[in-house]
Amino acid sequence: MKKHALTALIAGLIVSTTSIAAPQQEYQDEMDLMFQQMRARVLELREYASDDGNVILENGKRYIMVDGRRFEIDAMNYLNFDLPFPYHNEDAIRHVFSFFDNDWLLMEYGRGVNAVHRLYGDYEAPVGQGCQLAYQPYSTGAHFDPKSVFVKETESCALEENESHEQLAYLGKAKKLDFATFGYESESDFAPESVAVSNGKVYVGNTHSGYSHIVRYDLNTQRALAPITGFTFNGTQESYRVVSDVTEHNGRLYVASLSSNRVDIYDTRDDSIIMSLGTGQWGGNTFDKNLTHPSAVAANNDYVFVADITGKISVYLQSDVTTENHKRTTKHAFLSLPDSNSIWSNVKLEVVGNELIASFDNSKTYVFDITHIEASDVLVDAEKVFNRTSRRNVYESANGDIFVGTSQGQIEQFSAGSLEFGENGVVSPTVHEFRTYLNAQTNAEESTSASFDLAVENDTLAMLQGRTVLLSEINKLDVYVDKYPSWEQPVDFDLYAPEVVKTPLLFDGESWESLTQNHSVRVDRLLSGKQHLDGLEIISYVAQRTQDLTVEARIGKNTPWIKLGSLVDLDPFSSFKLDHTFEDSYNYPTVSGEQSVVVMGFNELDYLPKDLIDIRLTSKTDEFVKKITDFKSKWRLHFGTYGSGENPGNWGMITPPYAREWMIIMANYAYVMNSPEFEHLWFNYKASIGQGQEEFFGNAGPIDGPGGNFTPADYERYYQAFMDRSSLRLGVSTIGGGLGGGDVLGIDTWFYYAHYYSSGIGVVGHEFGHHWGSHDSSFANEARGLQRMTHDIHQMMIRQQNLPYLDDEINAFYKSPQDQLHNSVAEHLRKPRPVDNVNVVERYFQENALPLKL
Repeated sequence: MKKHALTALIAGLIVSTTSIAAPQQEYQDEMDLMFQQMRARVLELREYASDDGNVILENGKRYIMVDGRRFEIDAMNYLNFDLPFPYHNEDAIRHVFSFFDNDWLLMEYGRGVNAVHRLYGDYEAPVGQGCQLAYQPYSTGAHFDPKSVFVKETESCALEENESHEQLAYLGKAKKLDFATFGYESESDFAPESVAVSNGKVYVGNTHSGYSHIVRYDLNTQRALAPITGFTFNGTQESYRVVSDVTEHNGRLYVASLSSNRVDIYDTRDDSIIMSLGTGQWGGNTFDKNLTHPSAVAANNDYVFVADITGKISVYLQSDVTTENHKRTTKHAFLSLPDSNSIWSNVKLEVVGNELIASFDNSKTYVFDITHIEASDVLVDAEKVFNRTSRRNVYESANGDIFVGTSQGQIEQFSAGSLEFGENGVVSPTVHEFRTYLNAQTNAEESTSASFDLAVENDTLAMLQGRTVLLSEINKLDVYVDKYPSWEQPVDFDLYAPEVVKTPLLFDGESWESLTQNHSVRVDRLLSGKQHLDGLEIISYVAQRTQDLTVEARIGKNTPWIKLGSLVDLDPFSSFKLDHTFEDSYNYPTVSGEQSVVVMGFNELDYLPKDLIDIRLTSKTDEFVKKITDFKSKWRLHFGTYGSGENPGNWGMITPPYAREWMIIMANYAYVMNSPEFEHLWFNYKASIGQGQEEFFGNAGPIDGPGGNFTPADYERYYQAFMDRSSLRLGVSTIGGGLGGGDVLGIDTWFYYAHYYSSGIGVVGHEFGHHWGSHDSSFANEARGLQRMTHDIHQMMIRQQNLPYLDDEINAFYKSPQDQLHNSVAEHLRKPRPVDNVNVVERYFQENALPLKL
């Protein structure tokens, strides 16, 4: 987008375009549509104003009401807009022209409206030109020309380099439909295995033998409807025995009934029966009309696909799906599905583009090419077969977007036509990933779990999770990056203002329940923030006062960091709640100062996921802050519930002094693991720690082969795995060293003060390594590997005085009351290492200078 200084106001309101190419004709078509709607809306209101009964006279001015809001009109009954405050406020214009979506920037100009598409608008031309739309009521004066009231120019629509647009999507408030929703007495009565959404209704197949029917839920009224228990066709009553699958395509509901040996097809406008595939009998010729215990069904415009227990998928022509062919439709072709050989085979079918995907609940996946299917009795093999993938089901929405449920619980979205399979499964990049939602009943954020089935209509996503159907709206934000700087100034946040609420963290006296339930912090965000809809929270999990801070935010993963404001200083272990909120159309300056970012959609939200906006605190002058900002490691730190109950095992319950010291220890440990020294030693392990004799090795020992001596690829893979480890539950062990494995990480009592002098971080490395290996591996061996590396680097950095934390008086853990500790302090461990004690790493770097990175 180019800018032109029309006025100071207009120059200040320019926003972003995109560097992604798209057909110019598409732009022009959208411009034409918006122009027609804008013109029609103005003329509609002008006609309304021509009736004097609709006009309000006040102080010599004329007004009309537009959907409850008052607007001035001129002598020729054209609507006038007032100068907004603040300048970027679009509310009044969008109130009148509600058909403009967030891709459009709307501004008042000359009491009219200038509309510019954020992606391809151009301000270098005069108003009404340069790919703009203009409504100009000021042209209705003495030299009125009707053609000048509405102006459109599309020939110059183009894209600019170095600008971008990203749409973010996430799950908003979600409602859970369970047995009670549908009137069942107990949870065991409701055994759903499939879900579909069509024409504003949710359909759920209940497999319970005593209640096997299709329950329904109206999305508009938010109420359950009467279930579909069967139908009457030509005087014959049909019922259901185990509804194994329901799915939708093009306004039709397809219902597979395992023990009724049919697939019934309904019109979802009124849920009337159209016809049935199969004969209702399981025996007979399965290459003709019969279906034998059908378990899954899918459809596109050309075919209907049905999997049953005969090890194949029967293919029907859609042209044969007629009332006249009820229960007597002949099959067209067959696809080979050998794993579908039992009534216990749980499979889902879905058509995605020109492929049919069969997904089993054990993650085995078949992919068939269905571009053209010849009539034949020969079983056609799958184009690809994957014995195990992380995806468990697939759904293609009406607009072509593809949703995939993973075995880890997240929902992945792929753009239309982009789902591609490689040697090991899906290789396409996702456009959105959904992991959390807001529980509408509890108003708490929760994580999605593995979904057995998915369905989407418009922006409603239905996920079948266990015995519950989770219904969530897909919320969207549009982020536009402009290559020009912002005119807005970042805020000077005052943490001492009377309206700011301060809360201490990990404070003396905080309960064990609070310590283990209320704290979760990423190691690379020990100084951070959380943006809520009603305010901004500034958070410090560091043990010392920090100064001269910049509050930076990134919305999504790919946009530039923006500067929200600055802080003079920040108290240790504390949280501050300010009233700062994000605004639509506001031009946020990037940290570089060379671009600006505009976000649209905040005004329509009722929930912000905690991970949507990443907030960090940086400093150009505070050396401590520089050391802990933006580690490559993203470990999320929690305190485990260890040591509670009658059998605490080798654990002590966490207390505030231990919790605070853990934040110090993990900052220092992360500094070691993220250091260039660690990286150099790791990728030169044999020459350094291995002293020319041995490689790092896994659980198989120092042998060549899987699980043994590392290869260059192993070093690359595990280095990234160290950084990408998800979470750690920290605790106080009493075993005589430490405990680790999985997400567990505990160290014994003396390390909490001895780490300032000589030992402690190496034991953290040892227990950290147990996530991947045993004592017999280099991951968790006292004499080599991670323990030796981290121990020696840590000792070297104490001597060099360049760790984030070096002073044990900062937290003064060793002075803690005895009732807060699990052992007394051994003062002899609070002594520096002798000067003549030189470890392996120090000797190595004395002889091998650390290479400088270019």
